[in-house]
Amino acid sequence: MRTFFFCWVIVSSMQVARCLRNVSLLVMPPAVQKGQHAALLCLYDLEEAPLYSVKWYRGNHEFYRYSPTDTPPNKIFPFDGIHVDLSMSNATQVMLQNVQFKLSGNISCEVSADSPSFSTAIVSRHLMVVDLPDSGPEIHTEKERYEPGDVLNANCTSPPSKPPAFLSFLLNNQPVGRPETQKIPGPDLLQSSSLTLTVQLLPSHFNNGQLILKCTAIVATLYRESTEIHLGVSPREPIPERVTSPNVASHTSTATATVHLVLLLIALYSGR
Repeated sequence: MRTFFFCWVIVSSMQVARCLRNVSLLVMPPAVQKGQHAALLCLYDLEEAPLYSVKWYRGNHEFYRYSPTDTPPNKIFPFDGIHVDLSMSNATQVMLQNVQFKLSGNISCEVSADSPSFSTAIVSRHLMVVDLPDSGPEIHTEKERYEPGDVLNANCTSPPSKPPAFLSFLLNNQPVGRPETQKIPGPDLLQSSSLTLTVQLLPSHFNNGQLILKCTAIVATLYRESTEIHLGVSPREPIPERVTSPNVASHTSTATATVHLVLLLIALYSGR
């Protein structure tokens, strides 16, 4: 925030003029969703001096002025993309409606005290208008399951926004890859975001056979969305028990002995 003060002090036998002080500018919110409202607050201490005027600028263009000695005290100067709600604007605040991208830039308020000090202060802040993605990021991979030794190729994309979303990958909650987000131009000054990932999977990448890939998209301070997919070790087919296993051999021998015993008993019974 930039602040400039100009003060002329007049001293007489009766009074010492005081300067304007503690001037500050707040933009609420500092990043505004396109089509929403924004409040601009200009706070100051006149030290009991009368107010002469408060002027508001976008860049070098004045778009609102409050002068208590004028009738009416508030006045709007047309500016493409700026819509002032006059009923909610006064000596310390300006309410903007349906903000558009053209409003993005430096906003300034200039406060001037009346006689006898004639002091003036100018403060500025940056206002950013954004358009957020309409859905969360999407992750695409070549396979649904991976094992140690495989190469994981993945892509994360975020829908169009302004400014474009910043993307990053986590693999089992550990940062992976390079955060080199690509910007893809779209309609209405919007841009999509894309981030690719290629990594050779090691046993250390897995946690009890689990592999969770997460992509996070961030736009300014207004938007943070994540998507994750599970890419754990592929389930293996059960190995059938071999017919030559010791258990099977034991069962076969027992059955053979039983048959021989039965045949012997039958022969003895028949010979009687």
